[in-house]
Amino acid sequence: MKAATAALAANEQGKFWEFHDKLFENQSVLNDAKIIEIASSLQLNLDQFKKKMKDPALKKLVDSDYAEAMKLGVTATPWVYINGRHLEQRSLQDFITAIDQELKQ
Repeated sequence: MKAATAALAANEQGKFWEFHDKLFENQSVLNDAKIIEIASSLQLNLDQFKKKMKDPALKKLVDSDYAEAMKLGVTATPWVYINGRHLEQRSLQDFITAIDQELKQ
């Protein structure tokens, strides 16, 4: 939840994807200090970042997304849907096959 909130806080400074990528690179060692280290390494305004991390609107957004994911049975990322159907196998051919099937319907 903190990582998701941090990525959204980074987005306020135009660094969502850079932050996102760093989160995944460091997912095995994520903690508060690592999140601040990532923000610093991306040259975010740390005062603004820390303030945004405490924004109740961001927490509400993350909580809402989490609740929706639980309702849909999402248990991991990435979790792919094509036209409302969960795609468990995610090779290029699996994507092509699933999309072609949907286009035929």
